[in-house]
Amino acid sequence: MSDAKAVPESDVTAGMTMYLTTSRGIGGRIRQRAEDFVVDEVYRHRLTSEGRYQVVKVTKMDTETHHMARDLARHLQISQRRIRWAGTKDKRAVTTQLMSLDSVLLAKPLTVGTVVVEPVGRSDRPISLGDLDGNDFVITVRAVEGPKHGVTTAVSGVVEETRNVRGFPNFFGIQRFGSIRPVNHVVGRALVDGDVELAVMTYIGKPFPDEPEDVKALRRSVAETYDFKEALKRMPVRLRYERAMLNHLVQYPNDFDGALGVLSTNLQKLFVHAFQSYLFNRMLSSRLERGFPLAVAFDGDRVWVPDRERVRTVVPKNAHEINHSLAAGTASVQMPVPGYDTELSDGIIGQIERDVIASAGVDLDAFAIESCPRLASKGVMRNVLLPADIRFDVAPDELAEDRMKVDLRFFLPKGGYATTVLREIMKTRFV
Repeated sequence: MSDAKAVPESDVTAGMTMYLTTSRGIGGRIRQRAEDFVVDEVYRHRLTSEGRYQVVKVTKMDTETHHMARDLARHLQISQRRIRWAGTKDKRAVTTQLMSLDSVLLAKPLTVGTVVVEPVGRSDRPISLGDLDGNDFVITVRAVEGPKHGVTTAVSGVVEETRNVRGFPNFFGIQRFGSIRPVNHVVGRALVDGDVELAVMTYIGKPFPDEPEDVKALRRSVAETYDFKEALKRMPVRLRYERAMLNHLVQYPNDFDGALGVLSTNLQKLFVHAFQSYLFNRMLSSRLERGFPLAVAFDGDRVWVPDRERVRTVVPKNAHEINHSLAAGTASVQMPVPGYDTELSDGIIGQIERDVIASAGVDLDAFAIESCPRLASKGVMRNVLLPADIRFDVAPDELAEDRMKVDLRFFLPKGGYATTVLREIMKTRFV
């Protein structure tokens, strides 16, 4: 079992410095097999028998979404821009999701590597994030120490605590930043600062502890020497993005804008979004650290009321009414994922937000990214609580002698990360 107070350094790197629950964690390991992490998207997209877009169900195992889309585009001999999907899924997992293919007719299922693509209908519009309700998860945590009753008690403790406060902290999960090498937000910070060279060299040359020693040494070498030709020779084939950037820099050593441009626009935007996510995580952590509950609204809070499709700002005269709505589950406290159009909150909550922005030394106007406007991000509001009804079973782990496994089943609305649920239950570094 793990100490509830010891937050792993990898979480801190991503801005997650607090746990919500005080129950001890179960520890353990995830993703021992791809089949231990199953994700199925839940949609509201309407299908027809005709339309411009071919809608397909894509089932993949141990495959990164962007790589899969690129390989599928090559197989179909179309531009990757003609493939649309609602959400990027975990690599080390078995995932099922819908995608749309622009002006493609697919009469029967096809297999591309380990990916199965099945036609399910047509549509007059592409798949988008707005079509996604959320995801169903079935996750197995393995190698859990302790007797069955002790493990059951630990998981039950977390489930009960989160049920009492109506959810988990809605952190952006570690995969937003890079599970093995959480560097995406650091690259994003450089882009927001207008320093494309630093962004490129950070992505290529910044090592992290969990990488193989030879890769760490290679990254340190290229960061010091700028010897792109030698780095390209030694860079592992599996590191496709680094190799693509290095290949450009071998031909054009000072063209860092071009090196960044070899990556898809979506991936470039992901870097900026990761930095915004880091700031949100720090705001949410600070709120927890200062003792402000996530299911209660305070002076300056902004609260989303779905029935009215509006955000209300909490002031003394409406605080009781709004908190009544929060208790009834008909409203949600929100905090900003900051961007150039973000208006920070008022009152004590606004002070928390401003303290984080000030400590990060960032000007929100910089998210307009004048040096690269296509990456500009105006910011959004995000719920601070992530609702999740956890069902679980505890049994002996067939892959680890004298250890237990915990099978978890839950649904998360779109934008929610399963790893934010797992970190409260496991309270350990994900391995």
